[in-house]
Amino acid sequence: MLFVNLKDFDASDYSRILEAVNFLNTTDLTKTPLGRSHQSGESFYCQTLEYQTEDINNFQFEIHEKRLDLHYIVSGEEQIDVSPDTAFVPVTEYNPDRDIQYVKEPSHYNKVILHAGDFVLIGMHEPHRTNGMVDGKSADVRKIVLKLGKE
Repeated sequence: MLFVNLKDFDASDYSRILEAVNFLNTTDLTKTPLGRSHQSGESFYCQTLEYQTEDINNFQFEIHEKRLDLHYIVSGEEQIDVSPDTAFVPVTEYNPDRDIQYVKEPSHYNKVILHAGDFVLIGMHEPHRTNGMVDGKSADVRKIVLKLGKE
């Protein structure tokens, strides 16, 4: 599933998807170290996270300018909110070192529930927030976020 507004779609942004899927299929994702690993320059790296989900309203929406985010759930489940509306309103300055900017909650967004084995691909400039509880129940999550930049 790729969910994007056509006016904001740039196929060149998605050139690393096959590399990402191959990584997911050939790597023991239960053993990747926490934090950043498997880096190939700034255009591909793996970020492994472990946490307990919380009320999604505790988190701000964010965007990235340089990389797509592929969120893959190794274990647990979580809600991720994603908006295809790239006309976001910033609430912080863009941080180029972390490739992140926090933005106001969009007027419309979609709630995506991910379970173990699921992933969602979030485009550049698409507001999103993560780590949300499902059905009001906190869960232990191990997640891989692949950061995919243009080649």
